Amino acid sequence: MQVRTGNSNNAAVLLNAENSEKIENREIPDSNISFVSSSKATDSRSYYFIDTHAHLDMLKQMTPDFAVSESERQQVKYIINIGSDLPGSIKSSEYAFRFENVFAAVGVHPHDAQDFDESTIKELESLIARNKKIVAIGETGFDYFRNLSPKDSQKKAFISQIELALKYRLPLVIHDRDAHEDMLSILKHFSDNGNNKDFRAVIHCFSGDRRFAFDCLEMGLFISFTGVITFLNAKELVNTVREVPIDRIFVETDAPFLAPQEKRGQENYPGFVKYIANKIAEIKQLPLEVVARTTSKNAEDFFNLFNCWS
Repeated sequence: MQVRTGNSNNAAVLLNAENSEKIENREIPDSNISFVSSSKATDSRSYYFIDTHAHLDMLKQMTPDFAVSESERQQVKYIINIGSDLPGSIKSSEYAFRFENVFAAVGVHPHDAQDFDESTIKELESLIARNKKIVAIGETGFDYFRNLSPKDSQKKAFISQIELALKYRLPLVIHDRDAHEDMLSILKHFSDNGNNKDFRAVIHCFSGDRRFAFDCLEMGLFISFTGVITFLNAKELVNTVREVPIDRIFVETDAPFLAPQEKRGQENYPGFVKYIANKIAEIKQLPLEVVARTTSKNAEDFFNLFNCWS
């Protein structure tokens, strides 16, 4: 998530999300854009999308129930709802219980790292123990763009959550903004330069250049792209998408933020993830169904979606 409020506004954001349940649900008109497909017609029902990073608790213009049902109609089979603080992590776990096709990640965003302590770890562990549909830790990492928490606090919270992920053998969802060097230093240590098979992580909302992408790939990390790749000024990022192997890519909305170019000005939601997949298909000159199937398989394996109840 790239745009968030600070601690003082967290309660208001969550309250607004809950109050949104009173807002009348509205149909979201689909655009008439042409999606990339193979020369041979393929039944769109034979493939689906997975939104690997959304914040249903932060939606303001639609209810979570409407967002989930409408996303299903748009061929989104699964949604990973991401926690960004303790209240958001609790909500994330609740949504995983409430919706069959929603899974949860729990964690604390770097903006809130200054409040991270031992009690936070215990709260997160309690959530993990109670819900087998919690499939990742995060989002966590560094945000040097806004620096809402001191860098030392961000580092401490990040390392603690890496250790938590390793303890429970869960993958890590990483937020990295203007902190590539510090991020790589820590990840190289815990990943043992890609040799630690118990360490799994994805850089969400990837915004780095080609070199940073290759550094991440060498450590075995996955890279997740948002609607930013559809923006008119995203030429360098488009070049990075072209270079990253499709079997190391996830698609995500980061809803309700970063709506794709075709939907700019609207509140983002998981149903828009197909626009990111279509842009990747366009960049890589692949059929949309290949991108959908491959990125979905990547996410299913990474998050262990089919085994999380066992």
